[in-house]
Amino acid sequence: MDHPVLKQARKCAEQIAKCEEIIRFRVAEEQVNQSDSVQQLIVQIKKKQKELVHAKHYHKHEHLKQIEQNLVDMNERLDRLPIVMEYQQSQVAANDLIQMIQQIIGDTVSQKIEVEVGNPVESGCGSGGSCGCS
Repeated sequence: MDHPVLKQARKCAEQIAKCEEIIRFRVAEEQVNQSDSVQQLIVQIKKKQKELVHAKHYHKHEHLKQIEQNLVDMNERLDRLPIVMEYQQSQVAANDLIQMIQQIIGDTVSQKIEVEVGNPVESGCGSGGSCGCS
C-alpha cells in the first residue's frame, strides 16, 4: 500500500519532469550523447587520461607535462562547443530548480516539526542510559 505522501511525491516528480528546465536539460543531454564530434573528443580525452596515468606511474615527467597540456587543450575545446555549452547551462538550470525544490520541502517540513534548540549534548547519547551521560 502506498502512503499518500508518496503518491503526492510521485505526482510532484512528474510535474518537475515537465518543467522547461528539465526538458531543456534532457534535450541537450540527448544531443550531446548523439553528437559524433563530442563523443569522439570524449574518447580522445579518456585515452589521454590513461596516458597521463601511465606517465605518472613510470615517472615520465617531461611527457607528463605535454600530456597535461594536451588534456587542458582538449577539455577547453570540448567546453567551447556550442552543444556542450548548452548542455552545461541547462544542467546548471535543472540543478538550481531541484535545489530550490529541496530547500522549499526542507524548510516547510522543518517549520512543521518542533526541534528543541539550545543546551546541546556535549558528549554521549544524551539518554542517561548505560553510557552514563545525561
